[in-house]
Formats: sequence, C-alpha cells, structure tokens
Amino acid sequence: MDSKERVNMIREGNTAFNSGDIRKARELFLKADYKDGLIRLGDYFMYDRRLPMLAFSYYKKAGRQDKVDEIFQRMIYALSEWLGRDKWKKSEAGIQATSTLNPEDFRVHPILKAKALEILSSKR
Repeated sequence: MDSKERVNMIREGNTAFNSGDIRKARELFLKADYKDGLIRLGDYFMYDRRLPMLAFSYYKKAGRQDKVDEIFQRMIYALSEWLGRDKWKKSEAGIQATSTLNPEDFRVHPILKAKALEILSSKR
C-alpha cells in the first residue's frame, strides 16, 4: 500500500470512529497499521465500554507496553483482592509459598481501581 492510500484509509477510519462505526474503524486501522487509531480503539474499550481484555489486544498491536502492563497490574490487584491476603499463606506441605504481592506496589488508574472494588464488593 502506498502512502497516499494509507492516509486515505486512516482518514476514513477516523471518520468511522468519530461517527461510532467501531467495526469499520477497526478494519481500516488494522489494514493501515495505524498505531494511534489502535490506541484510540484500546481506550474506547478500556474506558468507555469497560472491556479491558478487548483493549489489551489493541494496545498490544499498537506497541503500548505501558497500557498492557497496566491491565496486567489491574488483573493482579483484582485477583489479590478477590483471594484475600489470608489465602496467600504457606501450605502445610510447603507447596505454596507466601505471596510477596502487595496491591499498593501497582500503579492502578483510579477509575479502574474503583470499578474493580465495586465489582468485588457486589460479589460478596
């Protein structure tokens, strides 16, 4: 694909995204390998739709390792909250080691932290 074709594809993808046609935008951004568009899709699924696993794939394709790491950290935080600290102890057989995970060690976006805590509190 030449640069002019790519530019037109990106413009069409941006127009589709702005009008809410996410499927068309996705197709065009992927064909054009448009990293900023893929990040926009990731942000859309992460913050608007609250679907971090979908966002993960777009961030991964765009090379945004910081966003990928953030999702992993949130997953670990949520898992540690769900399991509880009392379940992270040595077993009598010595098979399971004490966890060194500390949720405060992870940088978690405040909105997602609040949402994870909301989800966890609704499950109890």
